[in-house]
Amino acid sequence: MGTNTIENTNNPAAAANAMNFDLTAEEIEFADGFRKFCLKEIAPFTAQADESGHLPASHYKKLAEIGYTGLLHNRKYGGQEATYAQAVLAQMILSEYCASTFFSVGASCGLFGGPIADYGTEEQKKKYLPALIKGETVGALAITEPGAGSDVSRLIMTAQEMETGYTLNGQKTYITNAPICDFALVLARLKDAKGADAGLTHFIVDMKIKGISRGKPMKKMGLRASPTGEIFFEDAKIPHDAILGRPGHGFRITMQAFNKERLALAAYSVGVMQACLEDSRRYAKERKAFGKIIAKQQSVAFMLADILTKLEASKLLLMETAFLMDESEKEHVKSGKFMHNGYTVDITARCAEIKLMASTYAREVTNLAVQIHGGAGYMEEFRVARMYRDIKIAEIGGGTSEIQKQIVARAESKRIPK
Repeated sequence: MGTNTIENTNNPAAAANAMNFDLTAEEIEFADGFRKFCLKEIAPFTAQADESGHLPASHYKKLAEIGYTGLLHNRKYGGQEATYAQAVLAQMILSEYCASTFFSVGASCGLFGGPIADYGTEEQKKKYLPALIKGETVGALAITEPGAGSDVSRLIMTAQEMETGYTLNGQKTYITNAPICDFALVLARLKDAKGADAGLTHFIVDMKIKGISRGKPMKKMGLRASPTGEIFFEDAKIPHDAILGRPGHGFRITMQAFNKERLALAAYSVGVMQACLEDSRRYAKERKAFGKIIAKQQSVAFMLADILTKLEASKLLLMETAFLMDESEKEHVKSGKFMHNGYTVDITARCAEIKLMASTYAREVTNLAVQIHGGAGYMEEFRVARMYRDIKIAEIGGGTSEIQKQIVARAESKRIPK
């Protein structure tokens, strides 16, 4: 377990209890059913979607019907009230079959819907969540700007307070779902009526409002079917009730959203590694070289061993982190730290740790998978080529790997005696 987030109490019983996150029979049954669904409804369209650059709109509705879009949402609004452990299990499976679907649906229901569920008023929840969970509307989280990405404090987009509401001016870029979203959760620097800086604040924005325009979908190395683009705001006027949470609390809301996004990106990375293992194992057992199948060649066998090891290590830490996320919500943690079975858990550092580990390993695993396939792995007809392109975003989205290292190192430094 990570020394940066878990304080060892030399209590074997507590350690054993902390690791007790076995799947229930219901969770196993759900996973089996969801995998069959993905094989039938998602996988057959993945290659075509990647080539065309367009995700089937039906994916949202079909995932809504099976309950995926509402996994972490309240039943009151059409959700499932699943645990994080159940959610990451589903995210891993979906990621095996279509990275673009995982990202677009996740940006809509998670990055946009999650903060509304956590910080929205009852009116806001009723207005946005039911249609989102049903797959009838698409959301986006708009944070990144041309001059500010991981460093959220450098955002310059403004929301000027007026008598009738707020006026938005600025630009957002690299926004998942920007070309297709109906609503966006926009982080801007609030200026009060006198022009003073009132802090970063989130606003729920209807994309049909006058003064909002979108750039063309960006051409990307990977995730080609998940639309990404820019949003421009020029004197776009929104009402007072568009604020999410308290004015000036945008940074805090963003950091909590990042925890969930990092956990999801780790699940995505594990799902990609699982797919790489399956494809590489199958290919290595069919392909022959020097008179025997390559799976029996030591060099290939060692690569398969590396893939399996990185996958299993990441999966174990992922499931434990999901378990701890569930525990943190039971504790109603505000500081991000809590005691569990004699251990002090820093949930922000823990999410950064698993995201860093899984995304790094996944990038290495996709490289190994292509290598095992040899020349075939360089061909687009094999999905390892697509996964090789798709996985890089896991080391960038939700804060780069360098940012994750800073978070983990900062948490660790607090445990080192002065």
